[in-house]
Parts: sequence; C-alpha cells; structure tokens
Amino acid sequence: MSADRKLVPLSGGRASAQECALDAWEESSLGDEMHKLVCVVAGQIDLEGSSGGWVIVPNHLVFIPAQRPFVLRSAEGTVLHVAHLRPDACEWHHEGCWATPASPLAREMLRHAVGWTPEQARTLKVAQHFFAALSHLCREWFSKPRILWLPVAKSPEMRMLVAYVRDHLADADLKGACAVTGLSPRTLQRRCEAELRFGWRGYLSEARALRAMELLARGENSVGSVAQSIGFKSLSAFTFAFSRRVGISPSEFIRQNGASLSGSIQRDA
Repeated sequence: MSADRKLVPLSGGRASAQECALDAWEESSLGDEMHKLVCVVAGQIDLEGSSGGWVIVPNHLVFIPAQRPFVLRSAEGTVLHVAHLRPDACEWHHEGCWATPASPLAREMLRHAVGWTPEQARTLKVAQHFFAALSHLCREWFSKPRILWLPVAKSPEMRMLVAYVRDHLADADLKGACAVTGLSPRTLQRRCEAELRFGWRGYLSEARALRAMELLARGENSVGSVAQSIGFKSLSAFTFAFSRRVGISPSEFIRQNGASLSGSIQRDA
C-alpha cells in the first residue's frame, strides 16, 4: 500500500466526497473499507486491478469496490471528483471495478457532493440523504457491459501477445501475433477467448479503441492522425468503428471532453 494517499475518506467510515487535483500521481491499496465512485473531470487515470486494467478519460466514471486491491496512476493536470460510499448502503453488483461514461446527472451530483466539507457530509441530514441516493444510482449507472477495460494476461504466451499489440498497434495482425506467441491461429483464438475474454480481433479492436480515446481526450491530435496512428487507413472507417464502440463520433468525443474542465469544476457560490 502507498505510504502517501490522496484517495482516502476524510470522515472515517461516513460517506463523503472530495476533489483531488493530481499531477503524475501514483497510489495503491490492498483494499479500502469504503467503495470509491470516481469521476475524471480532466486529465486521465490508469487503473490496475487483479483482473485487468482501465484507461479512464474525462467524463467517465469508475467504481472501485471496497476491499478491492488497485493501483492508480494519473497524468499531469488530472482532476477527480471522488465519492466514498459505505458498502452497507451501496450494494455492488459486479465483480471488481467497472467503468462507464458519466451521465450529466452523475457529473452534477459529484460536483455538488465535493462542495461539502467532511464535517458537513457527516452531520447534515441533506448530505446523508444525498449520498444514499448517489449509492442507489450506481446500480443504474454501471448496468452496461464492462468498458474501457483490458484484461490481465497470465500465461507467457498471452503476455507476449499483449506486448505485441501494445508495441505494434498500428500494424498488428494475426500472422504477427502467431509468430510472436508460437501459436497456431486456431490455438491463439482459443487462448484469447479463454484468458483474455476476447477473440483476437476483439482484443485488437478494444486496444485500439482505448488508445484512440486516450489520444482524443488529450486534445493534441487531429482525428485523422489518431486514426492513422492506431492502424486505420481511412477516416470514415475509423469514425464508424469508434462511434459503434463508444456511442458517439470522434469529433463529438473531443467536444465533450474538451469542455470537461471548464464546465465541471466550477463551484456554486
């Protein structure tokens, strides 16, 4: 467990929330007593759990269950809104961490919650009811299949496959994957499905989608350059694949995430 921690409750075992401004921060835990509901307002976090890893970009939520080991790393300029929720008031219905796009309601509720001090969160009746409502809404917000997630590879062959995809994202193909792992195409497909929970094409597509979201969220690259960097030969093909996977077009994704910092961390007077 990290000696210095920033994502810890400030009010003991009571529900509370806080805004965390992080710069290239890393912390880990063997499991905390409270659930964490984290909204990325700006920047980016990489989260590692026992079963996989997540890249969380602005306007997305991640739920870290109580007693779940994790390692969290943030990029420069990352701002998080973090709610600490009591497990007895927030029954979690998935195995492990889960990520999802943050609805406008989720963003506004967390923005409001971080305005309370730990003392106010502990003593104000309205705050207690508010956190109870927030806890119940998590089931609805995280009802969709797992997204923004790549599983942990456990066998030597699958670790080689993951490294190959990471290092050759733009030109990775089945022939290269088989050469690196020493597996036949049929065996590679079977092993991917058994260990990574994706087929070969599915895993490659997921890795490319995550990288595209990461690059687009930074706002430093054009849609065309992002498409080319992850292996798409045409902008239209990338736009179609991204929209089908993420639910919005690349340009809309940039627009939403570009406005996240200025629109989400303003406080009510």
